[in-house]
Amino acid sequence: MELVAVTGSILLWVVMALYLAGSLYWLYEVLGFGVRYRPPPAVYGPTDVQVRILTIDNETVVRRTVEALPGTLDDRHVVAEAPMDVPDASVHVVPEDFECDATNKGRALEWARRHVDCDREFVLYLDEDSHLREFSGLPDADVVQLTERPRRTTSLLCHLAEINRIGFQVEQRAFADVAVPLYAWGGGLAVRKSLEDRITWDYPTVIEDTVFLWRAHVEANATYAYVTDVVSNQSPPNLRAMFRQRRRWISGAREDNDLLSIDRVLMYGIRDLSWSVTGLIPVITVVSLLSSVDVVFLGVYQLLAVSLLALMYVWIVLGLLVHRQSLPLTVATLVLAPVTTVLHSIGALWGLVSPPDTFEVTEKVAHEEASDTDPSDGPGETPTDALPTEDPVSDE
Repeated sequence: MELVAVTGSILLWVVMALYLAGSLYWLYEVLGFGVRYRPPPAVYGPTDVQVRILTIDNETVVRRTVEALPGTLDDRHVVAEAPMDVPDASVHVVPEDFECDATNKGRALEWARRHVDCDREFVLYLDEDSHLREFSGLPDADVVQLTERPRRTTSLLCHLAEINRIGFQVEQRAFADVAVPLYAWGGGLAVRKSLEDRITWDYPTVIEDTVFLWRAHVEANATYAYVTDVVSNQSPPNLRAMFRQRRRWISGAREDNDLLSIDRVLMYGIRDLSWSVTGLIPVITVVSLLSSVDVVFLGVYQLLAVSLLALMYVWIVLGLLVHRQSLPLTVATLVLAPVTTVLHSIGALWGLVSPPDTFEVTEKVAHEEASDTDPSDGPGETPTDALPTEDPVSDE
């Protein structure tokens, strides 16, 4: 029994140490750099930007994305795997016989780089469901990350988990000042055309946006900027889709982080492990407060557990400040925070244990209908918290 108790104590401290390390680095980024963030001045306007929207064959969703574009962005292209009719945009179909080292979405990106003419300074990449809410121009940087703001589809729990994630993701404001940005979000990413042609997308990976960013920094010392212009994208429609999405993200990062220096590889490894055990924090906080639990340095452990649980709520409050949800959704987000934290980490843990063999596209809801308007929406725009009329295989 004593051996079991010692083993249990060690495991609890290992989980705590991993999560503590990841949390401390987040605090270092946000308090050291993020709080000093100021939006960089815009140097390039709409006439310097070509928009490319990536899709497989989701014509209905893409049409809505094109309709949401500001009228000033007039150089619009859709890169698809099948023919479709999209008003106010040029549609390009990737040939089936096109071959390169990149796969899946990366293959389409590489084909477009080679075959879609562009005389603009930047290419702004959007996903098929990315609604560009505002565009104030681009700063003088090689890679510019726009702000992600998910909108609700069919799953309430998935949307609340996204609010949690977006609160954590405020660390992106610090990425211009750290050695190498941790990740990119390809649903709203502007890339200088000359850099794209130098780096290319011709690299086999399931996280093409982040890997491009890493390669650009390693091979070209590329500059990075983050702007607060909002791109609204769909939250995963069901738990299964969310788990698979997170699984792909974390396994891709682990497979390709050897592009970086050893200190970065170690740091990313700790971050990934920290994310995968995030869901255990509410559990071990409760466990550590039970009188029957025997943990070495129990008082210290309890203090750390409560502090990290409080930090989890800091991320959630930040996410709520970004989303500015209705009062019922705000209350639901706070009450269900321990549940959504667990759900958010399941896919990451799955990716560590069993990396995916194939690229799985996150399902998109074809028909969205205004139902629960996000106050952050501008006049005349599609609400960012809309309920669909169809449920694509919901898990709830």
